Amino acid sequence: MSLRRALLLVLALLLAAGCAGVPESSDVEVVRSVPAAEPLAVDGPAPGTSPFRLVRDFIEATGNPADGHAAARAFLTEQAARDWNDGQGLTVIEDSPDTPVSGLGATGAGEPVDARGVVVRAATVGSVNRDGSFVADAGQLTRQLDLVRENAEWRITDPRPGVLVERTAFEQNYRQVRIFFADRGRGTLVPDMRWLAARPDATVAGRVLDLLLGGPSGTLRDAVVSGLPPDARLRSNVLVDSQGRTVIDLAGVGGLSEADRRLVAAQLVSTLDGLVRSPLRLLADGQPLVEGKPEWRTMDIAPYTSAAGPSPDVLGKVVYDGRLRDLDGDPVAGPAGSGELWVRSATQSSPNGEQLAAVVDGPDGRSQLRVGHTGRAMTRVPLNAGSMTRPTWRPSGNEVWTVIDGRTVAGVALSETGEPTTYQVDAAELAGLGPITDLRLSRDGMRVAAVVGGRLVVATVVSSEGLVSLRQPRELGEANLPRSASVDWARADLLMVASSESGPQVSEVSVDGAVYSSLSSTNLTAPLTSVAAAPGRETVVADANGLWAYSESQQAWEPLLGGIGPGAAPAYPG
Repeated sequence: MSLRRALLLVLALLLAAGCAGVPESSDVEVVRSVPAAEPLAVDGPAPGTSPFRLVRDFIEATGNPADGHAAARAFLTEQAARDWNDGQGLTVIEDSPDTPVSGLGATGAGEPVDARGVVVRAATVGSVNRDGSFVADAGQLTRQLDLVRENAEWRITDPRPGVLVERTAFEQNYRQVRIFFADRGRGTLVPDMRWLAARPDATVAGRVLDLLLGGPSGTLRDAVVSGLPPDARLRSNVLVDSQGRTVIDLAGVGGLSEADRRLVAAQLVSTLDGLVRSPLRLLADGQPLVEGKPEWRTMDIAPYTSAAGPSPDVLGKVVYDGRLRDLDGDPVAGPAGSGELWVRSATQSSPNGEQLAAVVDGPDGRSQLRVGHTGRAMTRVPLNAGSMTRPTWRPSGNEVWTVIDGRTVAGVALSETGEPTTYQVDAAELAGLGPITDLRLSRDGMRVAAVVGGRLVVATVVSSEGLVSLRQPRELGEANLPRSASVDWARADLLMVASSESGPQVSEVSVDGAVYSSLSSTNLTAPLTSVAAAPGRETVVADANGLWAYSESQQAWEPLLGGIGPGAAPAYPG
């Protein structure tokens, strides 16, 4: 039996769509509904299996969801098979857990010779909540499973509630999906990352809709809203009509305003994009969800989407030798590029790069923050510190953040005339983890990625009654990533992280910490000091020798800009 089937049941049971039948009165011609999951073949232990092998095979068998984990229950005693609670949760562990025989029954005085214990030791990666959200939790798991002979064969007597799944099986048998909600302040769509069983593929859309109807995950609950009321539900399975349109029919949304109905439409279209046929025919109680507009495509929800990254015509920037330059090597116009200011780091606003914020050396050697239109004079912000992190912009384009002396996250709001007003972001939870040496806002403004005490941390941005705070900081990849020097957002769901340790390493890390991988380090020389990433742009890093851009085709880092030495600080708008 393959380990790669190890993840299907838990989320399939917890998240599977519980849809009602097709309404008796409808203008929809049903030609295909989402089929039910087909059970997988049931295997069991081979005769004469040793205790060690039985436990290893049991961990593999938990991936078979047929008939309530019937394959895994075959490794249990008859009583344990009846009592095992396999729906309690899903824990992801590193591959090939250690399973030494404990010696129970072999050397213990008075122990019967037909009793034995096997200890499972594994590094944990994290867990999947009932709502499909992944929670990173690097640590160690030790669990003893006791076995007895039953009908002359070894069987497990005490399985713990829940399921253990190896990392490779998790990545191969689960898929990450985006469930879209809305920014409380701007009304733009924000992705909420979840995991669900990848098979059967035909049921994914229905299970994704159940996640949407269930509301935001815990980490985003205070930051986003949904247009769907708590009692909203599907009237039928996801259907395809005779004209090839995907039909979604809702109930429980009768009291919504037109504005809320349009938001619901935007959530549905974005959440199902790539999972079902377009266009979507969106109904409420059998009638168009939005009066006069029954069909929806991605182009129809443009008012609810924000730019994923900087505009194509806005070049990335690099600070070197005190001056700000384009990534093609030319100094930018204005004091940041002319040498009038000694610049340490700088970032333009996204997506159009109109505003520029720069950390510069003051006459007293302390750090100052300057802001202004790109290429023009820059106004000094009334902040003074021994150090400031490279600036990062909120999506409005008129607010910028920096971290002062590793502890205080300072915000700067610019008026229409460019006059700065400072405020403090409540970052106590984040700063409590250690000194903050890099902080980057996601381009939708709903999360921050930070390097805190050399560790990668993600937190949620919560705005309420004029106050902004960073909540629920979550450390990612603690046991597997080397100490970090810099982080940036490659996409809304993907981070690029540069290591500061002797072995140069640039890693891709999913925003929830569930998946990470290292890029090739060919041509890089430690230490890496900064990384810049953005949707649709090549990743750029600064190392001990200069500036490098990653080539996907060559799987290697290629030199960028001759004459750029150590100490460069690249940045894309955002």
